[in-house]
Amino acid sequence: MLAEIAGLSDELWNAGGSMTVGQFRAQVLDKYPAMRDKKFKIAVNQRILDDFVSIETPAEIALLPPFAGG
Repeated sequence: MLAEIAGLSDELWNAGGSMTVGQFRAQVLDKYPAMRDKKFKIAVNQRILDDFVSIETPAEIALLPPFAGG
């Protein structure tokens, strides 16, 4: 769903400095405003992190839509 909005399955993102997960989320929503009404979590190096956590670079970042399971 998020890849369809972006038109990409992956993208190289140049942060230009350190940032938090929340700052990264804000940049993504600025670039892809259609994602604003979508819920998703952000994983950094395969760990889901809260918005206040700093992203150490280089990093692999994934946008994860809600998923169900048990």
